[in-house]
Amino acid sequence: MHSFDDYYYFYLVVKHGGFSAASEASNITKSKLSRRILDLEAKYNVNLIQRSTRHFKVTPLGQELFDECQQIIQQVETANNVLLKQKSEPQGLIKLSCPSVMMRYQIRSLLNQFLKQYPKVQVEMELTSRRVDVLHDDIDLAIRTNFTANEDSSIVVRDVVRTTHCLVASPELLQGRNIQFATELNDFPTLALGVQKNQYQWLLHHIETQEQIVIPLTPRIKSNDVAGIYYSALDGLGIANLPYLTVEDDITTGRLVHILPDWCSNIGTVQLVYASRKGQRLVMEKLIEHLVQGIRDFATNSKGYHL
Repeated sequence: MHSFDDYYYFYLVVKHGGFSAASEASNITKSKLSRRILDLEAKYNVNLIQRSTRHFKVTPLGQELFDECQQIIQQVETANNVLLKQKSEPQGLIKLSCPSVMMRYQIRSLLNQFLKQYPKVQVEMELTSRRVDVLHDDIDLAIRTNFTANEDSSIVVRDVVRTTHCLVASPELLQGRNIQFATELNDFPTLALGVQKNQYQWLLHHIETQEQIVIPLTPRIKSNDVAGIYYSALDGLGIANLPYLTVEDDITTGRLVHILPDWCSNIGTVQLVYASRKGQRLVMEKLIEHLVQGIRDFATNSKGYHL
């Protein structure tokens, strides 16, 4: 196939009614335009333009070719406008993964704000506490809390804020008992995240002294999602280790009791995980920055976050 540029040069010359006018409009030299169209005519042994020092006329075949080229150029310009519009207005589908409880208490309002601001954005959500693989699970953006160092160099992991967990139980379970020592936790059933672990434990951190205590567990209920643990705790089935931000309102209203408030039961990092920054769509760039800023704004007003 002949170079597409030659058809474009021919289109310019005919559109502007001559080589000089086309050269001035396109900033392409007159000699280059003339040479490339001559090459095009020679390749197919046709005459597309009748030229002289005073005369410029398109042949019937040249007019037919121009009509076809015009349609192609318009389609290319339409495609280009799609990209330009994408750069000016975020749009398109984002496949998102997030734990259901985090979505409810931390992400929902931020995501809704974003969707209302950009009505041409669509979201496909997978609500799970499973550690998704953004490359193999076809996920654009995973939101998670991580408690271990990231070791996968093939993905981008953006740390947003640190988050603390706390131990909570319902008043129904505690029956008025005030737990003062970590050893008393063994007197109650426990709830744990994860269903395929060999061992379960809580790592308690004293807020002031940084002392640490490991509490081995034999959970009464295990769940693959934080929501299962949260609702089991509300229903009085055991003591749970949950994100402070998730249970902050429940503690304030008395639906849950904050056990050992001088200790936090885990410290993690809220992270945004995605495949690559290279060629990243505008909608992804905008959503990531919106979530980072929104979560950090939350951190300034909640004891459950640390910048």
